[in-house]
Amino acid sequence: MQQKPRRPTGVTILGVLAILGGIALLVGGIALVGLGLVIGTYAGSAFTNALSNAGYSGLASIGAGTLAVFLLALGAVILVLGILYFAVGMGYFGGKGWAWTLGIVVTIISVILDVVQIAFGAISNVFGLVIGLLILYYLTRPHVKAFFGKGPAVMGSSPMPPSSVPG
Repeated sequence: MQQKPRRPTGVTILGVLAILGGIALLVGGIALVGLGLVIGTYAGSAFTNALSNAGYSGLASIGAGTLAVFLLALGAVILVLGILYFAVGMGYFGGKGWAWTLGIVVTIISVILDVVQIAFGAISNVFGLVIGLLILYYLTRPHVKAFFGKGPAVMGSSPMPPSSVPG
């Protein structure tokens, strides 16, 4: 049986970042779900009046119930993303093939969203686009794919090819 290649440093960094991102998304998702529950359960008309008084009459006109449902749905989506990012990070540490595949899919979705947002004028997303493209480039390197079992094992390469000396 062939020995698994050593985990590349970049994979460790991506794993840590994915876990931290997953934790942040989980906290954000829980906060949004909690806010949606509070608005839907307790705030009702008091919340709508506070929005109107603060100058957000357009937001107040949609009603507390609609806002609560929107926050609950958004929170649920963010919770799912947090779980996915956390799972990808854990899979990166173990060199799991599914983590590589899921990481590629999530990064491609991120790149597409960045391109769409840039097209609508969010020029600051260029940074996210560049990071996403660099992650895709890195995850498709032969030594990284080999670590995840997605490519042939990469042997240590020397800068000079072996010469054939006639003997």
